[in-house]
Amino acid sequence: MKTIKTRFVEFTSYFFILLFCYASISKIMDFENFQIQIAQSPLLSAYAVFITYGILILELLVCFLLISERTRYIGLYGSYILMVLFTVYIYLILNYSEFVPCSCGGILEKMDWNTHLIFNLICILIAVFSIIFSADHQMINRAKMSLILVVTAFLCSAGMFFLYKQSENILKRDNGFQRRFLQHPILKDGTYDLKLNSYYIAGFYGDTLYLGNYTAPFSITKITDLSSLKQQNLRLDRTDINFRSPILEVADSITYLYDGTIPIVFAGQTGKNELAEQNVGKTYFRKIKSLDSDHFVIGAFHRLKQIQTLGIIAKGHKDSIKLRPDLLEKKSEGFFEPDGQLNYDAFTGKVVYVYHYKNQFVVTDYNLKSKNVYKTIDTVKTPHLGLSVLSDGSRKLNNPLIVNEGSFAYKGVLFVRSDRKGKLEKEKGKRAIIIDLYSTQEQKYLGSINITNRSEEQRIQFAVNKDQLYVIIENEIIRYRFAQNIIQHFISGEAENLNKE
Repeated sequence: MKTIKTRFVEFTSYFFILLFCYASISKIMDFENFQIQIAQSPLLSAYAVFITYGILILELLVCFLLISERTRYIGLYGSYILMVLFTVYIYLILNYSEFVPCSCGGILEKMDWNTHLIFNLICILIAVFSIIFSADHQMINRAKMSLILVVTAFLCSAGMFFLYKQSENILKRDNGFQRRFLQHPILKDGTYDLKLNSYYIAGFYGDTLYLGNYTAPFSITKITDLSSLKQQNLRLDRTDINFRSPILEVADSITYLYDGTIPIVFAGQTGKNELAEQNVGKTYFRKIKSLDSDHFVIGAFHRLKQIQTLGIIAKGHKDSIKLRPDLLEKKSEGFFEPDGQLNYDAFTGKVVYVYHYKNQFVVTDYNLKSKNVYKTIDTVKTPHLGLSVLSDGSRKLNNPLIVNEGSFAYKGVLFVRSDRKGKLEKEKGKRAIIIDLYSTQEQKYLGSINITNRSEEQRIQFAVNKDQLYVIIENEIIRYRFAQNIIQHFISGEAENLNKE
């Protein structure tokens, strides 16, 4: 009987040497990919660097301990700990993860996660019997050894749960610029060649997408199901205006034409050609979004406070403008530093302002009375503008560091395009379009989308409507459908402040 126990311990040791040796060598051979896989783990992303090195060291150390009879008992105990940790990790993946990632390779690369779990449980049982048989050989009480194994399993499980919770907090609330790319978040649903690269997304009316054109500012293009274009020439009720930078916005049933350098606003029913001038006062603005048919949120420069600020214009009112210079922040310079993109989410009634040059965005209510400042996963807290003063006293930006390229707020989710490379990311030939997702209800990073791009220097714009993502890359428009792992973050219900006919 004693010989059988001894042989069982020996064969178990050889088995774990083979398992861990092969697993560690395969990881070392493709270490960069292994590290990226751990970084994309939905449970341990924040500790990817520490864990990748730690796993390799432990696996090789256990193999070394299992070789010698003098240290085999410790090696078996180490094998037991490793298998318990791996098993708890798989259990967390299957029961608590928002998605199930790819396998980490090695011998078990072809197994699915459920099979992997069963295999690990069998390995734990084998390790337990081997440890007990070794304990008999070393005259250690079985009851005492069994208690030690139970306590060890409990501590390993508690440790894994702790790492999981801490990783979630770090990644979603205090991220060190490490992205978590969602698994198959979008499905390509069609493309259309626009022929020109001067189109931009003006907005949506129902399922219909409307495009503006920088080179033909008074025409609007309707695109139906990515199959045909229909262009309309807009007629304004004033023809004596020298426009400088007109821009179109379609907000459901109303089409607007803005020019904040004049300043002036025209509006008309979507689908009709006629636009009429609106009484919005004489406040110059740099950015504007419609809140409803009578109110607009603007981004303007507050000359008294010397800072870019947000405000609300009310049509036809004597006191038509209310600026809130306390909503945006500056450290030294107030014109370039707070620059960003203005968004309005009609489904939540939230105004969302995304800074271009630092890792923050501001969420406020429909009346600009509240203020929540949230962070993106980037680490740039202070804008790097490269400001220079010209001979005439004017200032110029010199190659500023752009943190957030573009953004779009929809149903409680903020989509932010960033060209900055995060930790453990590698470029795969073609430059990718990366869109990071955040909650506008709380400080929470939701994940990232990676869209293949053809080359680097291209004009890119995107927008979201219902369960679809529209991306314009130069002269091509591409439509994607969101998977459930993105749709699940959208709030339910209808838009709160739709424009009425």
